[in-house]
Amino acid sequence: MHYSGKKKIHSDKNLIVATAKKKRVSFLSQTYPGKTHDKKVADTEMIAYPKQMTLYQDTGFQGYEPKVQKLVQPKKSHARKS
Repeated sequence: MHYSGKKKIHSDKNLIVATAKKKRVSFLSQTYPGKTHDKKVADTEMIAYPKQMTLYQDTGFQGYEPKVQKLVQPKKSHARKS
């Protein structure tokens, strides 16, 4: 249950929402098994964001689109075949 196939190790995970300017943690989720996807944790936690904020998130949150002023997320890159 705690084995992460991606990291090849047993692990736990938490989601953290932090402010860039003040460098403060504004939200810390419960601890989940490492196998749990980031988007599923975010959906389960039902995090409330201020509407005027810009949210930066990584590619583990594909499809997670909370109602914020601006959402910044890199596109998933496809691995090149050699």
